[in-house]
Amino acid sequence: MFKPDVYLSSVLQVTPKLLTNIKVFAVIVDVDNTIRHYGKAELVAGVLNWVDGMKRCGIPLAIASNNFKRNIKPVANMLGIPYVSFSFKPLPIGLKKAAKMLGVNNENIAVVGDQFFTDVIGGKLQGFKTILVEPLSKEKGFLWKFRRSLENIVLHKSHISKEDVF
Repeated sequence: MFKPDVYLSSVLQVTPKLLTNIKVFAVIVDVDNTIRHYGKAELVAGVLNWVDGMKRCGIPLAIASNNFKRNIKPVANMLGIPYVSFSFKPLPIGLKKAAKMLGVNNENIAVVGDQFFTDVIGGKLQGFKTILVEPLSKEKGFLWKFRRSLENIVLHKSHISKEDVF
């Protein structure tokens, strides 16, 4: 139940064709370590083009992040997409708001993010498809290292590898 539907190296590998194949018509994307390095202001190379490409294909996007509004609003404005900050993932609060902004049935929405315990579990609890991507950078601190270790155990025990599509 709590396996990601797709596991990729980068958000840039999420293509309209892939989304069509898994019957996804809208995307909720995380920010930190998904489209920008944790603690940095600038987006990783290619993200602006990725968002533009999704928009050209008619795929609506929204941001759901556990980060604060002051850190997420500038990203959302730069990308021209709606956002929910301080979304409390994996709880349903922010993800429900983001889904409402997209106006698509839950089973046709994908959550794209770098964290199993927030993005994947939160998305699955709402009936969304989930796309787990490799984190852009390694976070510092004991809690982050502990969380990533647990994620690696879960992914390894589930025999999940990159580019898997379930």
